[in-house]
Amino acid sequence: MRAFAVRSFGEAPAIHDLPIPATEGAILIRVKFAGINPIDYKLVERLTAASTYPFVLGADFAGVVERVPSGERDFQIGDRIFGMARTHGAYTEYTAVIPGGETEPLAHIPDGITDEQAAAMPIPAITALASLNLLGVTAGQRIVVMGATGGVGGYAVQMARSRGAHVIATVRGDADEARRLGAEEVYDTKTTDVVAALRASHPDGVDGVFDLVNGKDAIGRDAEILKPGGSLVSTIYAADEKWFAERKITAHNISSTTNTLSTPQGLNQVARMLADGTITARINATVDLNGADQMLEKLRNGDVRGKAVIRL
Repeated sequence: MRAFAVRSFGEAPAIHDLPIPATEGAILIRVKFAGINPIDYKLVERLTAASTYPFVLGADFAGVVERVPSGERDFQIGDRIFGMARTHGAYTEYTAVIPGGETEPLAHIPDGITDEQAAAMPIPAITALASLNLLGVTAGQRIVVMGATGGVGGYAVQMARSRGAHVIATVRGDADEARRLGAEEVYDTKTTDVVAALRASHPDGVDGVFDLVNGKDAIGRDAEILKPGGSLVSTIYAADEKWFAERKITAHNISSTTNTLSTPQGLNQVARMLADGTITARINATVDLNGADQMLEKLRNGDVRGKAVIRL
């Protein structure tokens, strides 16, 4: 099978011909689409000589069940499913997932949702949903989404608006896109000191900040725009929770591997939201496996708006 993988330590990812996974007790899936996420290239950068090779990139996928282990009852051959394939990867023609695992949830793709849409959801949609739950977003609250037009941010804006929140977006040059998603205020970081602008427009502070962009050196400024008792979520583990607590702000760090909604139930919940129109899957780029390297580089440089997927 063709797979975009790192074959050995020190090599760059490339397309290789690898054996089809034959993991005992696993469901074999023919991958139709794979979702591209920032964590994909970040994991490559963290590989060591002790890592397992070949390392196939990606986790999010949508595909068709090709083989099931004896006794499997939830999934049958021919079922359309989606989820996260962390062990065998997703940038590949075939992957394998042991059902019931804590880190590799699977779910059926509902009727009316395409394979392409399903592949664009797992990590970003679940991360957005779990983060809004941590923030306790409810109607009437003022919520800032920093990095509002990326994969996670776009879902977060739509979900927060569906709860009746007043959504404030920060973007990098694509204000119109954030407004289309439902943001009622938009600030462009290319031309504006966002913190100063928000302090001027919301002198009493906002209720929550969902920060997808600021690292440890910059995220402290979020405290300047949050009211006492407000909440913050960082998706890149940048928030010093104790430091924020001293300023009467509840801070959370979240990642795709520490997300309590990375479950079949979480997948089903975001799939229902897509099916009923609460959210849309903003797929702005679809490439084949040969285009994976270039698309990852664009994502690394912040040049991808919405979601990019690979068609296998």
